[in-house]
Amino acid sequence: MLKIVDVTKDFKNGKGVFDFSLELKSGQIIGLVGDNGSGKSTLLKSVFNEYKKDTGQVLLNEESIYENNNFSKICFFPDQSVYPKDISIYQFAVHDALLCGMNKKEAVARLDMLLEKFELKEYREKTFYELSAGMQKRAMLVICLVTQPEYLILDEPTANLDVGTRIEFHKILKMLSKEGVGILITSHMINELEEMIDHLVIIEKGVTKYNKAFNNKKESIETIYKKSTIQKVEKDYSEIYSKKTN
Repeated sequence: MLKIVDVTKDFKNGKGVFDFSLELKSGQIIGLVGDNGSGKSTLLKSVFNEYKKDTGQVLLNEESIYENNNFSKICFFPDQSVYPKDISIYQFAVHDALLCGMNKKEAVARLDMLLEKFELKEYREKTFYELSAGMQKRAMLVICLVTQPEYLILDEPTANLDVGTRIEFHKILKMLSKEGVGILITSHMINELEEMIDHLVIIEKGVTKYNKAFNNKKESIETIYKKSTIQKVEKDYSEIYSKKTN
């Protein structure tokens, strides 16, 4: 199990993420939802030490993700990737796998299998900038999967993709979930999230507003989101009114 425990990153200007906790199990797909500036990307960057956390820890099977090569068991898929310009996706994937401790023979064999599986074999010698946006995303996912991660953390993975490519990408994620990979995904496309997540987290201004199992046959993300927002507005109004009358 991957645990995010009481993570706080406070930028001292009202922005950040505060006392965030989450448990992600094998095969589970969690949707993390919030407006722009709600703290989603800050959270993920804090988990992966792109931002230094003020407090909190991230554990894999009760050990720090920074111990015993645990970090290699988690793959972060950022919303904006910086691709190498002068190296093929094949070379980049092998290089990344070696950095994670795989031997070259094992890395090459798994990469060949994944390129075949995700219909990228003919593009193996292409650079990222020779691929379409959809192909770039698919190639990055292949690179993530070479090291056989137990968990995928994806930040807006289908942003700027056409409808057909987004549908195909989500099919791949559901397939990975069935194979036992735990997935945490942020997205503004709540209709698409509803079709695949089994747990929903709503974050607003860095604070968790909702963190429960999700069943799209019983309730929609939009309904849950509106309820959490209305509750906050009512609470804020109540506090303001109370101050005025005291």
